[in-house]
Amino acid sequence: MIKILFGTITLSATLRLATPIIIAAVGGSFSHKAGTFNIAFECFMLFGAFFGAYGSYLTGSPMAGALLAAVSGGVLSLVFGLFVFILKANPMIISIAMNNGAWAVTTLMLTLVWGVRGSFVSPEIVSFKTLDIPVLRNIPYIKNIANNQIILVYMAYAIIIIGTIIMYKTKFGLRVRGIGINDVAAQTAGVNVGATKWIALIIMGTMVAFAGAYCPLCGLSTFSENMTAGRGFLAYASVLVGDGNPLVSGLIAVVFAYADALMLTLTQKGYPTQLIQTFPYVAVIIVLFVTNIKRLQKGLDNKIANSILI
Repeated sequence: MIKILFGTITLSATLRLATPIIIAAVGGSFSHKAGTFNIAFECFMLFGAFFGAYGSYLTGSPMAGALLAAVSGGVLSLVFGLFVFILKANPMIISIAMNNGAWAVTTLMLTLVWGVRGSFVSPEIVSFKTLDIPVLRNIPYIKNIANNQIILVYMAYAIIIIGTIIMYKTKFGLRVRGIGINDVAAQTAGVNVGATKWIALIIMGTMVAFAGAYCPLCGLSTFSENMTAGRGFLAYASVLVGDGNPLVSGLIAVVFAYADALMLTLTQKGYPTQLIQTFPYVAVIIVLFVTNIKRLQKGLDNKIANSILI
């Protein structure tokens, strides 16, 4: 069992499976910190998966497909912002509508563009190639985990660092966090609240959709209905648990991916499939439970401290 838990197969799969969740979670951290309620991660990611595949199919370049996916996310951000910021619609209703509509719309586009239902597989959907990194190649154990991954895998972990620096070491990050705490005070201090919320929302949309492009371009060269299969919800759960901290949210995404990788490994070993398939969801519940217990304990300690001072 130890070999399964810490084996190179499980850990290598964890790096790969965590990639779209990490990128989406880091992007979603900005809109969360800005105080914008948005749970339409699955919608953005699914559209990103479709346009990532379509862009690669048209151009023969996986990076072009990923960039087209990011553009589609930016457009969806404008649609969401139009309803929520300008028309003052309920963000929960808009999020649910977008999530429910994404499967239908991408299935329709699958039929219109490629004339099939279910899935479309083609070598013309060019996937990213794996990278052989000399430094990693010569490190025992690590080479079997981290080497020969596609570029998006390495980008994901760099994005965690970049997102954390932007959030906590730049004026923009300070403004985003200030608006989330008290937008009236931020506006009084001269911050353009509306523009900052729009920028944070667009960052969220482009990055979540960019994350979705990983699904068809990670080597599968295919697009299928509901291809993201709940990864958007895992990314949103990561944001909630991490409270919009890109570093913590990214690490939580790795935990969820590890549970998913462990499920796949144990399934191949012949363990009961029905039980093992619950692992990722159990991991989400446990992490949320532990996090909320800590927050409740912290709140209780604050109340006790205040009562003593009074």
